[in-house]
Amino acid sequence: MNAMVKGLGLVFGVPLLFGIAYYSYAMATGEKRMKEVCGQIKPGVTVAQLKEFAEVYGITPPYQETGVTFMDESRTYGRFACKVVLEAGAVKSSEFASAD
Repeated sequence: MNAMVKGLGLVFGVPLLFGIAYYSYAMATGEKRMKEVCGQIKPGVTVAQLKEFAEVYGITPPYQETGVTFMDESRTYGRFACKVVLEAGAVKSSEFASAD
């Protein structure tokens, strides 16, 4: 092999391997991570507090004041999420949800 082929292998191969490793790790640990996050969302938390919480944990914020919303983690492309029931601008209940 010549030096150019080896160089191209490094330039494209190494980032590809790191990308696959990142994706695999995120999927393997996502369920546990989101169950812990969902367990921290308690009834009575306001939507404003929930938006701040979402920013801290890197999950999607709620998009409505009342009804059911799913707060997912972008690392797992929405596979693991918190199902949050909102009523009158506050959390009524929350639970872990999976897209499996």
